[in-house]
Amino acid sequence: MRIGIVGLGLIGGSLALSLRRAESRAQQGSAHATSNQSARRIEILGVDTNSRSLASAKRSGAIDLAAHPSRAPFVSCDLIVLCTPTPALLESLPGIAAQMHAAALLTDVCGVKELPTALGAAQKQIVFVGAHPMAGREERGFTAARADLFDEACVALCPAVGIASGNRAWSSAALEAVRALWSEAGATRFLTLTPREHDRAVAYASHLPALAAASVFAALEQAGASSRIARALAAGGFRDTTRLAADGTVGQAAVHNRFLPEVLRRVATSLNAFAAQIEDGLHSNDLAPLARDLEQLADRRRSMRLPPRR
Repeated sequence: MRIGIVGLGLIGGSLALSLRRAESRAQQGSAHATSNQSARRIEILGVDTNSRSLASAKRSGAIDLAAHPSRAPFVSCDLIVLCTPTPALLESLPGIAAQMHAAALLTDVCGVKELPTALGAAQKQIVFVGAHPMAGREERGFTAARADLFDEACVALCPAVGIASGNRAWSSAALEAVRALWSEAGATRFLTLTPREHDRAVAYASHLPALAAASVFAALEQAGASSRIARALAAGGFRDTTRLAADGTVGQAAVHNRFLPEVLRRVATSLNAFAAQIEDGLHSNDLAPLARDLEQLADRRRSMRLPPRR
């Protein structure tokens, strides 16, 4: 089985390394198997415009073959995973799909699902399954890739489109194939969602935090004379709050989410309300109501069950 991974940055590189890890474990287990049993073998084609990333991935054993997108043998792949940033992914999807063999499987890791799924649905000769692994770091490039990035991660999956549209058996098989891919990579939780459901939810879960982080960091840069002192005083709270501002790939997906403006305006309304409450409290010398509101929010946040930090 040949898998093509287009984009060998943090996500694509980590996917290649995690699949190699799974294969290595399977081969170790096969040493104790009977002679007619063998570990599954996959061949990974790495595709990237960065020759250094290709060389590093090949040297590390993460990939078997390396190619520039203009020369990649996409027709030879059974499954291709698009792991480039959102603008490049949306631009390249139709061209790559056109080079794949009939009924081959194409999937992605894009942080929005409506746009790539619509593009995938227009490619009638292949099967497209939109996917979004909820894992990442602020570092970029193959040097940041790690085999355990997706361990215990949640992956959102969208129903198959393209040639599989309207064919329940094909759709189910394609969805299961992409689920198996990410399971091999270490993911343990899967949600099957419509593209609309995904984008509306991820506007809160991922894209709002990314733009909020960018806003906090921009405010520090615009703090004038206080900026230097604020940087000196900054500790864990500022670092954690602004971490996503260092990951531009999330922001690139966020700007393509049609549900995000509504969410941002809702948060802006809340911030303006906080500002008004603080001004009123300082004027009346009574900040107790706001303090109680914030403590209640803190209680609800502490009781919220979230995946552990990795």
